[in-house]
Amino acid sequence: MHKVKILKITSNLIAALLMLLFAIPKLLGVEKSVKGFEQFKSLVPLDPNMFRIFTGIVELLIALLLIFYTINNKKNIGKIAYFLLLSTMIGGLTMEFFARQKPDYLLVIIAIILSTLSIFKLKTLVKNKS
Repeated sequence: MHKVKILKITSNLIAALLMLLFAIPKLLGVEKSVKGFEQFKSLVPLDPNMFRIFTGIVELLIALLLIFYTINNKKNIGKIAYFLLLSTMIGGLTMEFFARQKPDYLLVIIAIILSTLSIFKLKTLVKNKS
């Protein structure tokens, strides 16, 4: 298999795995996740549990779209997946810096990496319309 193709597949699957690792605790109601969303009440005027579940569903959807895109290479699915990933990471960074008392810098670093990957993938997907 060509090295570039391996890199594309690997980056898609790593992004999907990270999104699953973010989604599962939210959907299962893990205590750390529940407490984290309680901190967001000041910025988001929604019920923290509903916001947590909604966020977990979106993250799960992104993971599934990334996996589907990796398997089927449908460019429109890739565009949707990476647009949603970028949007989610921007939202996550906003929450880290404006809603938490102290940002979790590991989450910030992951969000920046996934945002950068999303921008690169979107740029590539839009450029290669074939």
